[in-house]
Parts: sequence; structure tokens; C-alpha cells
Amino acid sequence: MNRDRKLVLLIFALTFGYSLLRYVVFKGVSVEQIPIYIINKAVSWTGLILLGLAPLIHVDRRRAIGQTGFLLVMLHVIMSLMIFNPVYFAKFYNETGYLSWQAEASMLAGVVATVLLFKLFVHVGDNNNHNGSLIPGLGRIILILTGAHIGLMGYRGWLDVVHWPGHLPPITLLSFLTVIVLLGLRQLRR
Repeated sequence: MNRDRKLVLLIFALTFGYSLLRYVVFKGVSVEQIPIYIINKAVSWTGLILLGLAPLIHVDRRRAIGQTGFLLVMLHVIMSLMIFNPVYFAKFYNETGYLSWQAEASMLAGVVATVLLFKLFVHVGDNNNHNGSLIPGLGRIILILTGAHIGLMGYRGWLDVVHWPGHLPPITLLSFLTVIVLLGLRQLRR
């Protein structure tokens, strides 16, 4: 097994293990929700990490890591759409049954980030361009939009430490911190 596959499997195993521990073991989410709801958390977090790491690693490995991250993000989008309803995500809806402004803004940021990500990967694929530069800073823009998507979705529970299942931070908080770290690493690399 090559280094890239090992890296992807290691990151996925860690994010999936954390998701299982926090949601199934400590929060009491049914094991019946592992195939989509729980795995989706690990898929999105792993995809984010891989996409953020891709431009920071050796040029020979960027394409494989970046493409895997891209595919995982697309899988996250599909899985999320399958379960996007008030039963799974009651906190996204207000008392009238409509999405709250935070949920709508979060989804807008996620959609725009996804469209830009598609554009980035079409550009990289067409031009065999290893640096992925469609426009200067596009990767940073995607990360910032992803951070907005995550932050708007989960910020309300970030400081409510008493209610964290197993005293484990929410995945939205950890994913948001991942975005901050990745943006910082990109800045240092400049």
C-alpha cells in the first residue's frame, strides 16, 4: 500500500473513530445511523483535511491527495442531501419549518465552496496544473467559505462544554479549527 493510501486511511480511521466515540458511544446515536449520518461526519472532515493538505505536500503527491479530498467532499454533499431534513437536523429549522438564516447562510457558503472546488479541479485536470491556481488565492477562498459553512452550522454548541457528549468537542468545532490551522500553514508557506 502506498503512502497516500495509508495517509487517507489513517485520517479516515481517526475521524471515523472520533465520530463513533462522540456520537454513538457518548451521545447515544443509534448504530442504525452509522452508514450515512456518522460516516458522513468522517467523510467530510477527512475530505477537508486532504484538500487542505494537498497544496502543502510534495508536488508529486498533490494530485492524488487533492483528488481524494475532492471525491470525499462530493460524497459528503450527496450523503448530506440524503438526510437533510428536520428529523436529522432540527437545529437548522425555525419554528415555522423553514431553514434559519444561519442554516441558509451555511448552505450558501457550502454550495459556493463546492462550485469553486469543481472549477478548481476542472482547471487542474484540463491543464495538468499541479499548483491548482485558477485565480490567486482560490484555495484560500474555498477554505474560508468552508470555514463559514462549518462555523454557521455549529457555532452555537461550541462553548456549551457541559453538554458535549463525553466532553468531546463537536466535529464542527474541530473542523473549523482544521480550517484555521490549514489557512495558517498556507500563510507560513508563502
